Amino acid sequence: MDYDTSEDGVPYYAWWIRVPAAENTRRDTDGIPRALAPLRRHLASELPAGLEWEIAPDREQTIDHAASSDMRALYEDLIGPFERALMPLRVDGADALDPQAQVWKWEEQPLVGTFHLWLCEDRDSPPPHSWTVASVGLWTEPQLFDEEPAATIGHFGFTPHHPLLFLPRPPAPSTFTARVETGAFPMKGKFRTRGADAIGTAHQWTANDPTFLAERVARDLKILMPHLLRG
Repeated sequence: MDYDTSEDGVPYYAWWIRVPAAENTRRDTDGIPRALAPLRRHLASELPAGLEWEIAPDREQTIDHAASSDMRALYEDLIGPFERALMPLRVDGADALDPQAQVWKWEEQPLVGTFHLWLCEDRDSPPPHSWTVASVGLWTEPQLFDEEPAATIGHFGFTPHHPLLFLPRPPAPSTFTARVETGAFPMKGKFRTRGADAIGTAHQWTANDPTFLAERVARDLKILMPHLLRG
């Protein structure tokens, strides 16, 4: 459930509901999956006469979810060990947050993906505390951002050495990288953070073997962030 406001400032509640692909193809005359009919009837009964819910499929969300699922499958040899090694360490409610696999497109074509895993809160950051987030991907050289077509990833604010998952996947061998980052860092093109008391911390690892990388990151994090062992 999300709380938002419309363009004219009217507050509203919005729900994004994910249904299995098989159910997504079984739709009624309004184009809404039939599996949502009971929920639709219940929501309609909660409104006064004259008001109704706006219900519509979100094509962009559907495409993004499918692309993210494909990316996870394409990089399972990297993401799988990473999740198995780090997910048991999560604390401060991070274990309730799903890993985020996101695909960035350029002119409707999948171009590059990111994968993030929330670990814990950064208690040293000013309230509200920021999250410590782990990312994994391929190592990217600075000159890559100056070459087409890969240079278009610069439009999304990525910087050299940021863990990225390219689509399609480059041929092996590859160097993989994991980055654990917390706090505030200057945005691209900026030379300082916004807050005077803001501080950012980052640790980064590289390896040619994804399983070794995941094990090394987990081992080092237990030393760098001992409070993760509370999980």
